[in-house]
Amino acid sequence: MVKRVVGEFIGTFTIVFAPVALSATSAMPNGAAGLYAAAVVSGLAVLAMIYALGPISAAHFNPAVTIGFASAKKFPWKDAPAYILAQIAGAALAAATVALMFGGGHGVHIPATDDALRNILMEVVLTFFLMFVIMAVATDKRVHSAVPAIAIGLTVVFCVLIGGPVTGGSMNPARSLGPALFGGSAALSHIWLYLIAPPLGAVIAARTYEAIRIDEAT
Repeated sequence: MVKRVVGEFIGTFTIVFAPVALSATSAMPNGAAGLYAAAVVSGLAVLAMIYALGPISAAHFNPAVTIGFASAKKFPWKDAPAYILAQIAGAALAAATVALMFGGGHGVHIPATDDALRNILMEVVLTFFLMFVIMAVATDKRVHSAVPAIAIGLTVVFCVLIGGPVTGGSMNPARSLGPALFGGSAALSHIWLYLIAPPLGAVIAARTYEAIRIDEAT
């Protein structure tokens, strides 16, 4: 269990450090180009860490994913707290590292407007897409082992492209919480959105996939 938790810590550190550090560099472009860069970097970081750490921890790197798996009985609830704590710690250290180098406030998720319904639905729907793909490629033994990282990484890319202008396209409570700890009151005042909506979307997706799953012998 210790090795798995360490894997979750390292993986989450990486997938948070990558986009947050990108946002802190002077080379980070604004507007659409910046959104594309953030989406690609986020997807590539997830892809790389799934290949690197999937065999060790199953590569959740996201409290919403852990909760989704547990709700579908694909991960033991008793192990969920350790995974979630490791993910939050990895995200916090990643954000702290960027803050140490460039100052705080980089890579924070703040909704574009205060339309709570729109913001909640966006994060729920995006996390639904992500978790649905994860369930499909990570829990079906018919899927080739090379596929999950690519499929999940690409899903992160298109979800960030969609959600970036609205909520930042988080889909991950740890990804949003880490930078918010160093992002001031504006980021912290909206953190409830990213703590509630992604787990809800993940649970709906996991349970939906289990409901429509077709076994190999069927």
